Amino acid sequence: MSTFKTYKKGKIMNGTSHLEREPETLSVIQALADETHRPLADVDRLFSETFEKLDSDARIKDFLILLTSKTVRDELRK
Repeated sequence: MSTFKTYKKGKIMNGTSHLEREPETLSVIQALADETHRPLADVDRLFSETFEKLDSDARIKDFLILLTSKTVRDELRK
């Protein structure tokens, strides 16, 4: 799965950028919400923030979704 297809920048809405997600990314976010018993909206927000932060620093983006998932999972388990 290519991380370049994972997020597509959309229009600016309410001061934050709206991200359209690929189906694979949505399933990862849903699985994290189910696994951690957290609201989907909270996991979605944290995933988006984490992805954008990691993406801005990443030189190699092949495993960005996997790294984002692990980072979010670890954060939600705290």
